Amino acid sequence: MNNIILNNIDKYNDWFIKVRRDLHKIPELDFDLPKTIKYISSTLDELNINYKTNIGKSGIVADIPGKDSSITIALRGDIDALPILENNDFEFKSEHIGKMHACGHDVHNTVLLGVAKILSEIKDEIPCNIRLIFQPAEETTGGALPMIEDGVLKNVNAIFGLHVDPFVNVGSIGIKYGPMFASSCGVKIKVIGKSTHGAFPSEGVDAIVTTAQIISSIQSIVSRNTDARESVVITFGTINGGTKENIVAGEVEVTGILRTLSTESREYNKQRIKEMAEFVAKGYGATAIVNFRNSYNALINHDEYVDIVKEVGNEVLGKENVITKKYSEMGAEDFSYYLERVPGAFFYLGIRNESIGACEPLHNDKFMIDENAIKVGVKVQIANIFKAYENLKNNLK
Repeated sequence: MNNIILNNIDKYNDWFIKVRRDLHKIPELDFDLPKTIKYISSTLDELNINYKTNIGKSGIVADIPGKDSSITIALRGDIDALPILENNDFEFKSEHIGKMHACGHDVHNTVLLGVAKILSEIKDEIPCNIRLIFQPAEETTGGALPMIEDGVLKNVNAIFGLHVDPFVNVGSIGIKYGPMFASSCGVKIKVIGKSTHGAFPSEGVDAIVTTAQIISSIQSIVSRNTDARESVVITFGTINGGTKENIVAGEVEVTGILRTLSTESREYNKQRIKEMAEFVAKGYGATAIVNFRNSYNALINHDEYVDIVKEVGNEVLGKENVITKKYSEMGAEDFSYYLERVPGAFFYLGIRNESIGACEPLHNDKFMIDENAIKVGVKVQIANIFKAYENLKNNLK
């Protein structure tokens, strides 16, 4: 790792901030990212870096050659935004009404472009091939799998990603060994009873009463069927049914989400939810139809690569600025799919600065960051490249 290179990164801070503000003004959703893609492409053109577009529908992949072509290290940044009306008053606030970079993907995107900027300045010192993955649709159906299917991990030996964290102070990073984010799985339960007049409930089968018992019973899966040392969340967010106050409801539908920290736990809990709903419904004379929609798998870091991020953080930021997270997050992140196929690590980039109001949670309409975090992210990712290359080179000997 070249300290001269890292020390020179600070001088590009104004460039990083400009890029981030440009991107913040043009948030776009899902795979529909024409302005964002045009901006990334034009920036890579200015840096004279080769890239391909329309990867995984609308992603971009940039390949930067290094001295050792036998090793490739990838960095990923997600580039989509959220359907949120921004409630900030910056001059660079969202120009797209009802859309906002409220999850920091403009920062993730800028860090990747910042890495590209630095590497374009030190082409003769790049240790190995570098692949920059600009991924769409992390907030929706997931852009990781389509990009993987289009070959973005071909010949990749290791991968790193990051996410902004409003609970970690600017100048620091957060790391987590093992499971970092949960898997998520949508749950839909349709309860079919028998409608009748409200004055004669015994003539029907009350789908509302049955559903209430199903919901209550399913919550016992967490408290009574799950190892107390394991994390599982089952949340029901919608319930719809009934037609009139004096009619026993004949049909109810509820939807929710199941979150676990392993595929095995997810499959076990899916089975228990199905059994609980079907047997409780049967006990009330009703029928329950249960459907699941798997979303992202659990994100599980590779410990040896978390070690690299930790070592880099200690050297670049100081040991006091490397926060080891004790608990996993129960949110989901599709970087998990890269880590299922290639060793690597995902880490948190601190953006919190209460003195300027950079302390709102993610997905908040007043979300903001301390922009000094961007150069920190660039430094850590550049250093990760050099450190990971040395480890890979030694392991391949």
